[in-house]
Amino acid sequence: MGRGAYEHNYTRLNLPELEAQTIDAAPLAIALPPELAGQGPATVDLYCAENLALLEAQAAKWAARCQLLYIDPPFGSGKVYSARVEGARGRQSQAVKAYRDDQDFDGYLAWLYRRLVFARDLLCPSGTLYVHLDWHAVHYVKVELDRLFGRERFLNEIIWCYYGPSPIRSAFKRKHDNILVYTRSPAYYFDADAVRMPYNESTVRTFQSSRKAGFGKVPDLARGKVPEDWWYMPVVARQHGERVGYETQKPESLLERIVKASSRPGDLVGDLFAGTGTTGVVAARLSRNALLADRNPVGVEKALLRLARLEPAPHVRLWRYLTPEMNGSPPAGG
Repeated sequence: MGRGAYEHNYTRLNLPELEAQTIDAAPLAIALPPELAGQGPATVDLYCAENLALLEAQAAKWAARCQLLYIDPPFGSGKVYSARVEGARGRQSQAVKAYRDDQDFDGYLAWLYRRLVFARDLLCPSGTLYVHLDWHAVHYVKVELDRLFGRERFLNEIIWCYYGPSPIRSAFKRKHDNILVYTRSPAYYFDADAVRMPYNESTVRTFQSSRKAGFGKVPDLARGKVPEDWWYMPVVARQHGERVGYETQKPESLLERIVKASSRPGDLVGDLFAGTGTTGVVAARLSRNALLADRNPVGVEKALLRLARLEPAPHVRLWRYLTPEMNGSPPAGG
């Protein structure tokens, strides 16, 4: 993980309420100072909680509420991940534990499946689920999602491509993630116009030079095109202005396309593995409300700081739900 000029973004809040040695009978509201709470218009509910326990407690209240649900769980990688804190200009940051992703693979699949069941039930009839994985588990998880939603509800497998160094010398470099997309019903919402992008310059020149290009099909070049199901976007390590010292943080550009395509202003966007809150940051900036959960206090504190930097800053409500399960499962996310 990079160090240097951007370590001033690696700060945390050290909120004692999130580290309390207690068990909560129900989600507990934590008061925030005005500079972190924001004034709206978007609202973000941020929970420091183990997501399965939280979902079990809130199942009836949250059923069918989310228009869009993006989850970025552990990938079954067998690794342990860290975060960097206390960085400032002229002072090197320190590494702390973020989350473990090293349980046995069968246990991992059973652990994730229990959360996917609740994720399905959070979606409203027009809602969409995006599940962000990579080569470790994506093929196994797709089978489980086919069973949960029905194969006919599979919409896309998005391939997120990126560049970067790799120690691999015995195979092709593994430089893409897989995002599985499922809809709750046939009447799902998708705004193609919100995510259109310019055609490649060579495509524009081709159609301008010949009426026969495209076998007689002439696209609306000024309107642009709907993106393909493979997206090249740089990783956060190359986006210094976004980087907050969390190994698995995802770029805002990735979430922006997802949020624009599958939700409208005023809709509720959920993320059960919120990490440092990328989904909530993008949702609030695009006038969506957000429901975020992560069990790692470091990630939650970084999310609060990121949300407070938005202009206008959303109205943030912080919740704590500490349960016995808080020590038994990994957080993840962006």
